[in-house]
Amino acid sequence: MKKKTVKRNVTAKRRTKVIRRGTVKKKAKSVGLKKKATRPRALKLRKKGNRKRRLVKRVAVPASTSTVEQLHEGNTRLIVYIPFNNLNVRETLPASVSALTLPEANTQFTEAWINKRVEIFMNFTLKSLLNQTNPHYLAYIVYHDSSRFFIENALLGYPPLPSNIRFISSSEYEAEVIRQLEGYKYWYELHLYSDDMYHKAYIDMLYNYRPRPETKVLICQNGYIYNSVSNILAKYFNFSSSFNCLIYKVSDYIKGVRHNIFQPSETGVWTGAIQLEHEIMPYPVYINHGHDANTAFFFAQEVQNNAAQDVWSNNAGHYSLFGDIIYDPYMKQRILEDFLGAPVTSPPYMTV
Repeated sequence: MKKKTVKRNVTAKRRTKVIRRGTVKKKAKSVGLKKKATRPRALKLRKKGNRKRRLVKRVAVPASTSTVEQLHEGNTRLIVYIPFNNLNVRETLPASVSALTLPEANTQFTEAWINKRVEIFMNFTLKSLLNQTNPHYLAYIVYHDSSRFFIENALLGYPPLPSNIRFISSSEYEAEVIRQLEGYKYWYELHLYSDDMYHKAYIDMLYNYRPRPETKVLICQNGYIYNSVSNILAKYFNFSSSFNCLIYKVSDYIKGVRHNIFQPSETGVWTGAIQLEHEIMPYPVYINHGHDANTAFFFAQEVQNNAAQDVWSNNAGHYSLFGDIIYDPYMKQRILEDFLGAPVTSPPYMTV
């Protein structure tokens, strides 16, 4: 009898071990086991492993976001620098500009010129700024200190500008920029003349573009040329245009670091940008505007640089090229809307 009892006890122990390895709660209860014991050991190990992996991911996140921070509007200040009449226009022009078309010295300081150019700014450049899909920018229209009275008087004839767009004297610009950079790590100085235009998505493009760490300037080569007097719109190319964006670390800028793009050359002072560490923005994002009050850009002279090829991709060795004219009225309308956002009348079957 004792031997049989021993055999039954051994068998019971073996059954208990089998039950403990199982996952069925009903069987566990039948032998008085706790719920905790029914959880497989392998599952416990997997869960611990998952916790470790999740912990590693949390630690890695801060190191991987440095590139994103450089491009986010919360960490980067973007200021549109718009020279109005503070530059010596004659010095900015390439040597190829005909002496017959050169403006008279100091024309940009006269009341008549200022009134006309403020009107052009309001009807074109301001509309382009207001049309931007990303409003996180400042725009300073910089005028010569001696023009303050004429500027302020001209602005009285228009509605007040938004708080992020303002006319400012040349002597005030630098201090105002440094004041506005407080709390930011990077800043972009985007250049635009006071009669030209950027595509509505361009500021968004800049925030989402990832330049190389050594890049100092982004250059826009491809765009359009537009004569608002004759209503001619065409493709345009300039190998180192005035449409560029300087990139700074705020700490460097405050210490006095400056990217010198104003370097005298046969192609004009703006072309110093191409001599810096740069990247080319491939999209046609600007309109170079020709009108009857130009002082640094001459539509009639640009037409002479016409090319028989696609100027956006076939332009090696050229400084600037006047490309294909946009004759289709609906295509022209849609392009201008992308820059100006102005309401236009279209046939009902057209999608604008």
